Amino acid sequence: MEFKKQIYKKKIKELPEEVLPREKALKYGIQSLSDGELLAVLIGQGTKELNVIGLADRILKDKRLSDLKKITLDDLLKIKGIGKAKALQILAVSEILRRVEDEQDKLVFNSPEDVYSYLKWLSKEKKENMVVLYTNTMNQLLGEETVAVGSLNLLSVKPRDIFVPALKYNAYGIIIVHNHPEGTAQPSQEDINFTQHMKELSLKIGFELLDHIIIGKKDYFSFSRNGLV
Repeated sequence: MEFKKQIYKKKIKELPEEVLPREKALKYGIQSLSDGELLAVLIGQGTKELNVIGLADRILKDKRLSDLKKITLDDLLKIKGIGKAKALQILAVSEILRRVEDEQDKLVFNSPEDVYSYLKWLSKEKKENMVVLYTNTMNQLLGEETVAVGSLNLLSVKPRDIFVPALKYNAYGIIIVHNHPEGTAQPSQEDINFTQHMKELSLKIGFELLDHIIIGKKDYFSFSRNGLV
């Protein structure tokens, strides 16, 4: 520990190359760095009393790099040597870690069954609902919007209600889901015409209509599975 303290107080240019994070990364690869060394590369500079290696070690005291996703601005500003600029650099890492974790936790819709399982609650609704799911190229859920509730006249559903959120979520795929409270999931001619219209508009605007699923009381109907999209 005493040896470490001596290292931390030395100027970076006074340290041997084998303990310098940047040089180590260039020689052995970025994956060779410890959590503290990675953080040192990120924050770049230390303080008058501690070099960047020591400052990184102070920030990570009793923590792993993954713990930074829980750290706050106030937590960081309490650490001697951390000002607002460095705090924001570290918070950026915190946010990246959080977003990556969120990405890994995203729902994936690989089949109509996945969608039905996710929105099966619609089978118990007494009113008609239209829910639209927005996905990326890996079929991960980016967001969802309920675009209509009540006595659903498909011809009255405005395309902008479906496509404006697609722009908001920067979506690739669109899955339209609505329920038939009367029980049967079989599509009406109105359902078929509506789906074809949405398919054509999706292609023109630059989205992919992946499916339109109708949920009845006990079953569902997938337009994609039946070759209708």
